[in-house]
Amino acid sequence: MPVTKVFPEDVDRKLTEVFTRFGYDGASMELLSQATGLKKASLYHRFPGGKKDMAAHVLKNLEIWFLENFQSVIEQENLPVQERLEKALLPINILFEDGARNCPLRMLSACSETPYFQEYIASCFAILNNGFTKIAFQNGMVESLANEKAMEAIINIQGSLVLSRAMSDNSIFKTSMARIPQLLGFK
Repeated sequence: MPVTKVFPEDVDRKLTEVFTRFGYDGASMELLSQATGLKKASLYHRFPGGKKDMAAHVLKNLEIWFLENFQSVIEQENLPVQERLEKALLPINILFEDGARNCPLRMLSACSETPYFQEYIASCFAILNNGFTKIAFQNGMVESLANEKAMEAIINIQGSLVLSRAMSDNSIFKTSMARIPQLLGFK
């Protein structure tokens, strides 16, 4: 039987899909092996700490994604504030497939190993919070209110993802995302 080359980015994508769909506790080594096309021994070779290392790897990649696709857009100060916000929200819509996809942060924050992942999860939410706070502050809000509204925006995103999935209605997420500019002080 010929050996099939497995590319690291494909392994990363498949691990993310499994953890996003099944959470940490539901993602068995069998599921992870089937999804990635790697034997369990190969997975352990790449991730000596097993499933914990795989989930941490997924979260580290997500942290990098937020830095590259959200924070970097927020920091493009050559663009008007509202345009930066609109551009920063686009990849979030894509990441969550307009509300059709679970949030890996949520799925990995409610598991038996949450303390092990806390640093990555907190970092991802901090990136969102700092970005939304910066946008609201630069739009004229006082910093304390800007931070409060940023947290509210994150809660709206996460809550609308849960409701959209539970009710099979992506319009809940889309409506919530469309309201974020108003929440952050834009008309």
